[in-house]
Amino acid sequence: MGALVTRLRLFPLQTVLFPGMPLTLTVFEERYKTLIAECLETDEPFGVALIRDGAEVGGPAVPYSTGTIARIVRVQPAAEGRLTVTARGVQRFRVTQLYDDRPYLSADIEYPVDEVSEVPDSLIEQTQDRYRQLQRLRHTIANEYHRQVDVPDSPGPLADAVASAAHGLVQPRELQRLLATLDVRKRLDRASDVLASLVTATHQQAAAVVAQRWASPDRRN
Repeated sequence: MGALVTRLRLFPLQTVLFPGMPLTLTVFEERYKTLIAECLETDEPFGVALIRDGAEVGGPAVPYSTGTIARIVRVQPAAEGRLTVTARGVQRFRVTQLYDDRPYLSADIEYPVDEVSEVPDSLIEQTQDRYRQLQRLRHTIANEYHRQVDVPDSPGPLADAVASAAHGLVQPRELQRLLATLDVRKRLDRASDVLASLVTATHQQAAAVVAQRWASPDRRN
């Protein structure tokens, strides 16, 4: 990832970013325009952390201590002086010291190391199967061709891929618990449980969508 970052600009959000997960932000506050401009000038990433206390817009926010490094992919101007920022999650970080001496929050950070314990092949395969099933169901709902679903082989990236797929469907604090879980087996266990619930709910949604399509006048004709 380049040089070790010890002081990191922070962008607290009401969302949880995971390694490998894409992120699109609409930036309109001047403090975060400054943050993005500085990141572009220095070719440095910023940190995304879920807000624990406070508001996303306007006032101060206190983030959780575990977040994810975000590398900027593209910045485009938008209406009314806003910026559309496309980024991607890279690596977990942990805050060791917060600072509010800039227009935005910044922090000293460290990079936590995954606690690697033995993960049964059966758990990996079960999670991979559920992940593929979820993506196929989503293609069905969107009426898209069922393309091959790429699934990570390693338990850590697999758990993160599951969490990314659950974005917007699972409470942020539950996703934060996944992000902060360094024991890879525990993380994959929790991710697989989350995935099982998502598959059940998405299967019901897909069945309803398909039934509605077949009942439509265009289909009958």
